[in-house]
Amino acid sequence: MDNKQASRNYVLAHGSWHGGWCWQPVADRLRAAGHRVFTPSFTGMGDRAHLLSESITLDTFIEDLVQLILAEELDKVILVGHSFAGVPISGVADRIPERLAHLVYFDAVVLENGKHSFSNYPPAEAEKRITAAALSTGGLAVPAPDPLPAAWGLKPGTPEYEWVQRRLTPHPLRTYTSPLQLRNPIGNGVPGTYIYCREPRLSLLESSRKMVKSQTCWNWLEIDVGHEAHITHPALIAEILLDQLLLK
Repeated sequence: MDNKQASRNYVLAHGSWHGGWCWQPVADRLRAAGHRVFTPSFTGMGDRAHLLSESITLDTFIEDLVQLILAEELDKVILVGHSFAGVPISGVADRIPERLAHLVYFDAVVLENGKHSFSNYPPAEAEKRITAAALSTGGLAVPAPDPLPAAWGLKPGTPEYEWVQRRLTPHPLRTYTSPLQLRNPIGNGVPGTYIYCREPRLSLLESSRKMVKSQTCWNWLEIDVGHEAHITHPALIAEILLDQLLLK
């Protein structure tokens, strides 16, 4: 695989409880290969945790990404959504497909029109998060898990585990419960790739994976790493994102 290619535009969107910081190990590698890389934090999370409010919904996260792409005048964007961020990147593709070259759903949630994330998650997990939000923030945000889920692939006592644990922030609850409104089919004609992290496997994504596998126009890639592979195996994830496949 030849990674020496014309400069690309990458926008890397983080999952639940994270912020743009989590992409640093991958972003460093992509930039070293000569590409422009943006790692925004969603409103109310990461370095923008001070903006947490009841007004934050899924549309807020979609607009965070749309406005970044428009403000930076980006085109031919490779838009990557990890975990929960699979939902807002679908919204971006629905609104500005002409700005995108490829969608990468990195062990991510994939929703159909009119559904919200909790309609996709196992009922017990959804109820657990709603209850945790009620107890910790009066229903405003879901606190970060402690200890971290084993499926994330982070080993307790390691620097990576401690780095992630201390930087997680609560996740705005309404982004889980507000529906994804699409006017077009998922992806809106933008080429897509799904990366399945299968060792260990995050079970709450099974319905998303089944839906993707029922599609005929998506690339499907399986890797034997945990859900937080952008932190535990950044060289592998960077290599995948540099693949020429993402230009097709």
